[in-house]
Amino acid sequence: MSMMSEYSVEREINNAITEIAHIAQKIREAREWKGVTQVSMAKQLGVARQTYLDVESGKTEPRILMLMNIAKITGRPLHWFISDDSTPEYGDINRLSVMYAQVPSPLRQKMIEQNINLISCCLEYVSNSR
Repeated sequence: MSMMSEYSVEREINNAITEIAHIAQKIREAREWKGVTQVSMAKQLGVARQTYLDVESGKTEPRILMLMNIAKITGRPLHWFISDDSTPEYGDINRLSVMYAQVPSPLRQKMIEQNINLISCCLEYVSNSR
């Protein structure tokens, strides 16, 4: 194998490890934010405590169904676990998603519709004032 391809493979492995660690950190943050213990989370997911600990520590990559269930249990949107919060836009979007998830469904839908209308009006205003 050439030096360049060895470097490329190593970089891909490091990126994957970093992504798994990022997801594990988000899983831990969501669990703590919800006030759920690791033991309780494992029980709710129907997995052994050690299996859950391995996922939360980044030792094991979570399966998508487990991640979906963690999102449901913690009230966080699924994309929150895998998105990159390093850009302000994603951080704001994630914050809004988390807040919207806490609002009861009928009210949430009404709020979303009103906010979409407000943003549309703002975009139209900006577009017309150019």
